[in-house]
Amino acid sequence: MRQQFKLSMAARLMALVVGACAVYGSGAAWADQVVVDEISGLLEQGRLEQAAKRADAYVKSNPGDVQVRFLQGVIATEQGSNAKAIDIFTAISREYPQLPEPFNNLAVLYAAQGEERKAVEVLESAIRTNPSYATAHENLGDLYARMASEAYTKALQLDDSRKALQPKLSMITQIVPLQDGAGAARTNEAVQVAQMPAQAQTPAHLRQTQAREAAQEEQQRLAQQKQEQEQARQLRLEAEQAAQRQLADKAAADKAAADKAAADKVATEKALAEKAAAEQAALAQATADKAAAEQAAADKLVAQQRLDDAKKAAEPAKAEPSAPQAQAATKPAERPANSTASAVADINAVVKAWTTAWEAQDMPAYFAVYSADFKPADGSTVAQWKAQRTERTVGRPKITVQLRNLKVTGVSNDAATVRFHQTYTAGGFRAATQKTLTMKKEGGQWRIASERTGG
Repeated sequence: MRQQFKLSMAARLMALVVGACAVYGSGAAWADQVVVDEISGLLEQGRLEQAAKRADAYVKSNPGDVQVRFLQGVIATEQGSNAKAIDIFTAISREYPQLPEPFNNLAVLYAAQGEERKAVEVLESAIRTNPSYATAHENLGDLYARMASEAYTKALQLDDSRKALQPKLSMITQIVPLQDGAGAARTNEAVQVAQMPAQAQTPAHLRQTQAREAAQEEQQRLAQQKQEQEQARQLRLEAEQAAQRQLADKAAADKAAADKAAADKVATEKALAEKAAAEQAALAQATADKAAAEQAAADKLVAQQRLDDAKKAAEPAKAEPSAPQAQAATKPAERPANSTASAVADINAVVKAWTTAWEAQDMPAYFAVYSADFKPADGSTVAQWKAQRTERTVGRPKITVQLRNLKVTGVSNDAATVRFHQTYTAGGFRAATQKTLTMKKEGGQWRIASERTGG
């Protein structure tokens, strides 16, 4: 049967106290005793997770602290993480070979895993480091006893006829349990003895204590000084940042004001320009309207003058009718040639006045040429037709109406037909068509009774 070697909590604390004194004398980093006491208290209370987190956090910022690193190994052992504990104690024994405690605990872990040979080697290293380290001697003896018990047991299993082995095995079996109990008692006693140097007031220890306290006070002073410097630096940085923000805010406000002033100036200049352009356009329109009105009046006057001239030219000379003429007047079926020519001249003058009023966009003069009985070709009423003609004529660009091949036919006392080829132009628009006007004489004046396009 394998005898398991375990360090009790008292044994571990003992090793820690002794190790701490040795570390201080070796020049290794000295742990904050408050932290050590805190972690040790958590261990004693069985709060392993909290103890591990506290130790890990402290070692992270104090990687050279061997005391707390040693506690990490103890915590890992309590948690059953033997591989992690072995790594921790191995690293400590490599960095601080003058400390026997890490070797001892490393041997206990190897023995617990059944690696007795490694455990023996490590314990022998601990004894070489500190020949007066009784715990290592005791554990090495227990380990040798266990190895002897296993060897005797194996020998009897292989050859039970070897009667001399049984008494030896019985003796070893009695020794090992007794050794465990006595070892525990001696371990507890060793704790008491190991703690005494930490409490003794020898001159050497007093100097060490004073030196340690002085070092701790210096560290605290430096830490306080560093903290105050950092606070001053932070305050200065915040003041500089506040000043920069004020400058940036002022620059942004100045830029916004400048941009607004520039935008207002542009808007004002634009409004003034638009107002001037509108006034100029209104003036130009008024001038154009006045010129157009004057031109229309002039064109109307010219058209009226032409109409009057045409009427005068068409009137026959007043003379006493001769006897033949009187006789001819009694024949209603015949129309004198000079009367037809006069009618054609009158009709031509009316058509000319019609085109002139159209070109001048003089709608009253234009409509005056039409008969009171005029019938629009599209079947609309005269009022609808007049509104449509006004919309299509007034306000157009310059209108030009040219007539070619004008012929007057079917002339009678009160009716005639006019045919011609019409070319209409207004600005960029141009249209050519054949048109026919039916003329009717009303009150001695020829008027358009109907009109159609296409012949």
